[in-house]
Amino acid sequence: MAKVKKLIVSASVISLLSTTLAACGSESQTSQGGASDSGKQVNLRFAWWGNDARHKATLDAIELYKQKNPNVTIEAEYGGFDGYAQKMKTQLAGGTAADVLQLDQPWLAELSNGNELLLNLNSQQTIDLKSFDATYLKDYVTYNDKVVGLPMGTNGRTLFFNKTLADKLGIQYDQNWTWDSLLEEAKKLHDKDSKMFLMNSDLGVVNIMLMSMLKQRTNEPAVKDDYTLSFTKEQAAEAFSWIQKAYQNGVFQPLGEAQLFSAKTEQNPKWINQEFVAIEGWSSEFSKFQDSLPKGTELVTTLPAAFSDAKTGPAGIRPSMVISVNKSSERQEEALKFVNFLLTDPEAAKLLGDVRAVPAVEATRKAVVEANRLDKNIANAVDLASKKPAVPDNAITQNSQLSDISQDIVQKVAFNKLTPAQAADELIKRYEDKLKELKK
Repeated sequence: MAKVKKLIVSASVISLLSTTLAACGSESQTSQGGASDSGKQVNLRFAWWGNDARHKATLDAIELYKQKNPNVTIEAEYGGFDGYAQKMKTQLAGGTAADVLQLDQPWLAELSNGNELLLNLNSQQTIDLKSFDATYLKDYVTYNDKVVGLPMGTNGRTLFFNKTLADKLGIQYDQNWTWDSLLEEAKKLHDKDSKMFLMNSDLGVVNIMLMSMLKQRTNEPAVKDDYTLSFTKEQAAEAFSWIQKAYQNGVFQPLGEAQLFSAKTEQNPKWINQEFVAIEGWSSEFSKFQDSLPKGTELVTTLPAAFSDAKTGPAGIRPSMVISVNKSSERQEEALKFVNFLLTDPEAAKLLGDVRAVPAVEATRKAVVEANRLDKNIANAVDLASKKPAVPDNAITQNSQLSDISQDIVQKVAFNKLTPAQAADELIKRYEDKLKELKK
């Protein structure tokens, strides 16, 4: 992870750096703005998810590309995150997906497992891969020796705190949070006012916390490369015990209520009405959480919780999202030129700002900073995460079927259908059964 850390620097430092990430050939590419050398009319489709700020910035960048390339039309296919993953997987499998796709990094393993759905970017000349840190590409977007996507930005796992509310309640938001201190602070808050909770709790977030606790105990992903488990029953039971206590002590809003706003926590009335204080999420989500709070409310970032004797850092760090080219596209070369433009063109970078977190290419990071388009809180979240990063997840640990299993068990614990020990037994059995199936 040493090289990855070089990618992530705070806004105050970025503009002063001249790192080894500068592309050997990017000057000639970006000066052309990704311009097409053909006058033939081309129609591209580009699919992404996001909030209104991301949509507007991306549409502005598309318009700039079209101005530079009047022979190219780009159909924008965008919406919210809910249902997006299944839609992309279905369209790719059915041959109806867009030419250019914004994807979440954990999906790449499945999309590359025995399938040829995404273009191998090692096999093309349009994008200079030297613009990206080699270790970063290897750790996060390379599967079966193929680069199947490129990072659009770098994300750090963070706790977003409503500082205005925390100050009012006397909560020291910027402390080094441990799993125990979350329980203690939440219990004091909830005992004083039963409608108040410390933080959000949809299944996806709690499942990430479960995996974080296991990694902090083992310094390994939950599943090793050989398809065996890295954790013990005792370690799993400890993590499930914390989750059970979190629901009992008021860390989390009851799951039955919170799950109504799964993947759209910013729309939860308790967040909008300032009845919980914090949200765990990715740095790229800062604007949507900030924008849903009353005007004048200050949102800040700090590190997620850790055991006092954790063997790895508490903060996941990975591409905020990746951009891939559909291997079935009949317009691959023009799609690659458009991808190159989005990732390396300084003018495009100024329009896109931080809507996909901190840009992964040094030249575009500098352009964003110089244009004052990088929010200091997003930069701070990524900077903090880079100093205490968690061990990266491998491909098998990110399998969606395993995630479905662990989320199902988290749900049973939240509703007191299983004890922590029973949950640990079920997690191990169901994981091992599924891993035998996946290994075949």
